[in-house]
Amino acid sequence: MSSQQPRIVLIGGTYRAFCVLERLMERGERVVAFIGQEGGGERDFCPEVLELCDRQSIPARSTHKLGEEIVRWLEDRIRPDLAIAIGANSEIPLAIGGNCRLGMIELADYLHDEGCDGIAIRSRGRDVASRPIACDDEDNEAGDAYLRMVDAMLSMLDDYLSAIGRKSPTPAVTVSFAPADASGSEALANAASIEPGPATDKLEASVACYLGAEHVVAVDSSRAAFQLLLEPLELVEGDQVILPALASGAAIEAVQKTRAVPVYADVQVGCLTLDPDHLRAAITEHTRALILSHPFGQPAELDAIYGIAADAGIEVIEDACSGLGAAFEESRIGRSPCTAVFQLPITSFASSSVPSLISLAPALAERIGSAAQSLRLGDGAAALALERLASWEGELAKRRAIASHYSSELVPYDAFRVPVTPQDRFPAYANYLLRITRFSRTTATDLNKLMNENGIETRLVCLPLTQRELADLPVAEQARAQAILLPIGSHLGERELDLVLDGLFDFAIG
Repeated sequence: MSSQQPRIVLIGGTYRAFCVLERLMERGERVVAFIGQEGGGERDFCPEVLELCDRQSIPARSTHKLGEEIVRWLEDRIRPDLAIAIGANSEIPLAIGGNCRLGMIELADYLHDEGCDGIAIRSRGRDVASRPIACDDEDNEAGDAYLRMVDAMLSMLDDYLSAIGRKSPTPAVTVSFAPADASGSEALANAASIEPGPATDKLEASVACYLGAEHVVAVDSSRAAFQLLLEPLELVEGDQVILPALASGAAIEAVQKTRAVPVYADVQVGCLTLDPDHLRAAITEHTRALILSHPFGQPAELDAIYGIAADAGIEVIEDACSGLGAAFEESRIGRSPCTAVFQLPITSFASSSVPSLISLAPALAERIGSAAQSLRLGDGAAALALERLASWEGELAKRRAIASHYSSELVPYDAFRVPVTPQDRFPAYANYLLRITRFSRTTATDLNKLMNENGIETRLVCLPLTQRELADLPVAEQARAQAILLPIGSHLGERELDLVLDGLFDFAIG
């Protein structure tokens, strides 16, 4: 079992249930639902428990009689690992427990079960733990005895939950998100030369040939690259620059540093690239430019988007930071006359300070020539990039093979939505984005945590936008909330891929 606490559903409506819920909150347990059984008598504490659930944002249902609709609610929406029932003796709680990975336990006491001498934790009709409580004597108030019983019940529950959650420290990483030598940060810091030189020239010429671009400039960061490309537009206050919801932080930051207003357009449901219809709707008389992204190395719908931009008379800059080697139809992203920014595959992390390449049309190359010269990449970092690029096509082939393997294994299950790639596009698969549906046993956030706690490194999708901005971008917001990124790359062998898939099946389906 994982060291992650189980997802708990609490069933009950008495004061004891209220105390148990408070204790679970104090312990930091993951209470994911409450089902209240209203007694209708003086000792009915269901309303108080419901109020506590409301304050803690815990989904809750109150009912006089547990029915099949409660079971369906849990199966479809909540997916708990453990059910804790307090005084709920019926067949339906057993059905609920049967849908939990850890089953159901019942907290029993002598007040509602004559066969109990004190308190007990029961599972499948058997006592897992029990503790006798002495009968009241004349010197003790009944209320004091009741509170002692509740305290003993909470203590037993503490011991039980600690036992099932007790585990050795988080295991060592067995499947890393990126190869151990791909961080590159130390190698970059130790690069011998910080001045442009022969390796810089060779890098630019090699990438220009690879992309089919007439000019390529290597600069020291993607932040600098976007700022360099926006300067010739001479943006003034009131101008607008359109960006897709999944643009890189470097592109957004560059626009924010100008006097223009960034305007965000939502993405397509399947491939998460800019939606041409949303682009068309976002264009106004103040629109001066579009920064078009290829998220996670997935090429955007270039024909339609460039056509809309040409009709509107706006400049297009491609944010291809994670898309080096990606292609649309017969052409690689960045082929002339397009202008695109690529991050060099030297490091395993996306950052606005990662060395980058700019593919340029001749006219633009002339306009930014002197400014670009002062930002050119040093010879040492360029030499490191050349070394990595020598095997880049092999890396892309391995990534595409792994992506195909992931998709073929995961597509039969309703719990997952695999990436959609139109036939005219060839992604670079900087990441494999897997979306988690409502049919999964867990959320994307919890699945990511469970995978990492079991030594399999996955990541969540982080968008450099505020909640207010995302409110008008429902497709992007849904992707952020429902997706995780799986490891992909030549450092993964069959064993590692099997571990990734086993983890997904165990935590999201099993």
